[in-house]
Amino acid sequence: MNQYLEISFQAVVLFPFVVAIFTLPYITYNYHKYGSVLSLKVLLVYSFIFYLLCMYCLVVLPLPAPEKAAALHGHRMQLEPFLFVKDILKRSHIIKSQPKTWLTLVLNKAFLVNILNLFLAIPFGMYLRYYFKRPFFQTVLFSFLLSLFFEITQLTGLYFIYPGSYRLFDVDDLIVNTFGGLLGYILMGPLMLLLPSRDELDEISYRRGVEV
Repeated sequence: MNQYLEISFQAVVLFPFVVAIFTLPYITYNYHKYGSVLSLKVLLVYSFIFYLLCMYCLVVLPLPAPEKAAALHGHRMQLEPFLFVKDILKRSHIIKSQPKTWLTLVLNKAFLVNILNLFLAIPFGMYLRYYFKRPFFQTVLFSFLLSLFFEITQLTGLYFIYPGSYRLFDVDDLIVNTFGGLLGYILMGPLMLLLPSRDELDEISYRRGVEV
């Protein structure tokens, strides 16, 4: 847990630099299209950037120590679908007559790692449906492609900076992340009833653009 907090803090440190690069093109685009910049849209877009940055840092960091990096070789892959189910069951210690042992099904590392991967991708599906107005199949496709990008990052040793993979390319991560994006799309449906739609936000921007 402390490791995840440290990585999230590093994302916070990097965020202002990423925003500084992104801000001018974003403001220029909004003024060109709408004639104004709506603060709520800025908040949504910047929160999306921060979310992606956190995801990237969780995938890439921590980097291997120089000694470990020098020993890396080859590119490791796990290509058996749903191997995580077997891993969860193997790490569980269920005794049917003892209900307390049933908790080991969800209180083991294999389950927690995969549930984290699921939750990590849920906001992506929510953003795609709400702000970017992507339909169901595009959301599933983009969720898969995002996960594939991260897995390739791991497979190539951070784009061949390292001579081998310092993390495992896992086909189960593709499955779980894609399902997470799909789940985010579904969960966003009821929430959209409570939030202003993207079209309403655009309409407010257009109105502000014609006002002095």
